[in-house]
Amino acid sequence: MGFWTNKDHRTVLDDAEWLGDTPEGGWLKMWLLGVGLAAIPIAYGIHGLCVGQMTLIGKSRAHLELHGAAANALAIAVIAVGVFIHFHWFWGIHKKLCPFSSLGKLLCLIIFIGGVGYTSWKIMT
Repeated sequence: MGFWTNKDHRTVLDDAEWLGDTPEGGWLKMWLLGVGLAAIPIAYGIHGLCVGQMTLIGKSRAHLELHGAAANALAIAVIAVGVFIHFHWFWGIHKKLCPFSSLGKLLCLIIFIGGVGYTSWKIMT
């Protein structure tokens, strides 16, 4: 069935359930996604922490430059995304680390929600 005629409409909850499962793959997927892809948000977040500035990208080229505590909280949330990717694709595929993958992803999710929540609070006040 094609993309346009797909009657099985996925929701955010379906995607969250998919990310909660153990991924399938071999060493190539483990290293490309679990290390290579995960390094992108981790490097961006570390750069934001070092510089003390983060850019929140919006629609229609509307960007919000964050400084101080809001930037640090957003940087920590972005790092949590990268570490989540690492726990999902690297630890989730690794035979010995797989049992600890779910706990790591849960901790990353808690840190992400806290970072985004604090950033939102600092923007609003």
